[in-house]
Parts: sequence; structure tokens; C-alpha cells
Amino acid sequence: MFSNWFRGESTDLTSCACEPEWPGLVTEAYGEPLEAVPAEASSVLVGMLGLVARCTGCSARYPYGFQTAARG
Repeated sequence: MFSNWFRGESTDLTSCACEPEWPGLVTEAYGEPLEAVPAEASSVLVGMLGLVARCTGCSARYPYGFQTAARG
């Protein structure tokens, strides 16, 4: 898996079909859904855990940087 990511190979859909695009993002860590927010670069936590953000509407893989949202 890591080697495919490193080479830039991915079969996941990365184009959002929602209107407007990317209405919300969600990721999953340890079986728990987490809200995600767009960012200029992914956080260290995202990189260390290998998290993937998906659109809450169409489940497309978010191709840009993101962070997990603060939990309150």
C-alpha cells in the first residue's frame, strides 16, 4: 500500500460529484469517524496514521491536505 501511494498510484475516485464540491470531509481512525477540515498541508497525525479523507456526500477520496477537526 505505501509503495503504491509513494509512486502516486491510486484507484480511488478523487473527483467530487456533489454540488457544491466537497460539502464535508470525514476520515476514520481506529474504527471511529472523525470530521476533517481542508488545510494547506496534512497534519503530522494524518501522515503518521495514514488517514484518508473522503467526501461526506459521494465518498470520493479528498486529494488535498487536511487535518482532523477539533473535538469538543
